[in-house]
Amino acid sequence: MPLIGATLNTMGLMFLTHAVYSTYEHTATFPSAPLPLDITIELLFSTLVLSAGIVFSSPSLKPIQWAKWAGKIEREGWQSEGRWTREGEEVLSDGDPYAFLGLDGGIGGKGEGRRGFWDVRVKRKEYAEWVKTGGHS
Repeated sequence: MPLIGATLNTMGLMFLTHAVYSTYEHTATFPSAPLPLDITIELLFSTLVLSAGIVFSSPSLKPIQWAKWAGKIEREGWQSEGRWTREGEEVLSDGDPYAFLGLDGGIGGKGEGRRGFWDVRVKRKEYAEWVKTGGHS
């Protein structure tokens, strides 16, 4: 399949280059005339060939199995020793890789809290205590 995709991409680029050059020549020669039908068809055909080439040359899709992955993480834990993200940052979480988000205590209840975010529950408690004191700090 990669050979078919590469061939279609090459042919599509050749047709696209020819159509763009033809468009340039036509507009330079006849600036106010509409674009001829053959150039329009060549542009559309090159776009279709390039799209097919990109589809054929792309790798196969991975299945989405979030439930299986999350279950495995909860059972086995996240091994963070010497692991790095794609961005080059060290993985710091011992259990859940998303525990640092602190959503409802994180998956498994190990959340560290979300620094820099406004915590509605804490503010609600503070407001309730403020009301109990009669609105005085």
